[in-house]
Amino acid sequence: MSTASTLLLATTTASCIALLARNRKLRTDLVTARFQALHDALTGLPNRRALLLHLDYLLADRTRPVAVAVVDLNRFKEINDEHGHTAGDLVLCRVADTLSGLCLPRTMVGRTGGDEFMMIIDDGMHAARNNVEAAAQALDATTVILGATNFGCYASLGLALADHNDITAVDLIRRADAAMYAAKRRGGGVKEWHQGIGATANPPLPMQRRRYRS
Repeated sequence: MSTASTLLLATTTASCIALLARNRKLRTDLVTARFQALHDALTGLPNRRALLLHLDYLLADRTRPVAVAVVDLNRFKEINDEHGHTAGDLVLCRVADTLSGLCLPRTMVGRTGGDEFMMIIDDGMHAARNNVEAAAQALDATTVILGATNFGCYASLGLALADHNDITAVDLIRRADAAMYAAKRRGGGVKEWHQGIGATANPPLPMQRRRYRS
């Protein structure tokens, strides 16, 4: 083989290897981008977009029982104000680990932002109630140690079941949100949505809620 042929072969081989490496990197970057688009950067849980996509998919089947629970941490503002966002981040990650570690059946757990999480239960009210009560009990038993202080991960949880009367994902979440605020007013725990609560339950002003980093 001539020197020119050998050089051409070597150059072509190097180009092919470089192209394969570039394609591999592009595929990896695409997988990473897709993951980041649907997951919360801090906790690794599904984010609001992923939760809404999943909920829309479930609600498309009008015969399917679906429930949503909004989980809001109690006194989280105090932790951020007194100990800083690093401490708040530790609490959020601990809550995420607790909720995802329960491995609740037919349940998707995600973080919607700030100190708020969401559970989507692909089942009826009995199963949804059991799963949400299990989550509440697990959070009540969860603590985070920051220096010489133990912080509890107590939460208020609002639960709403889709009645499939042309209800949308936004409607269902608003009901769960209203139930959550009703639970918060009484000190925490689980509250189920009903007509008496209404679509909203005197939520704080926009500047007062979800003030914390996503």
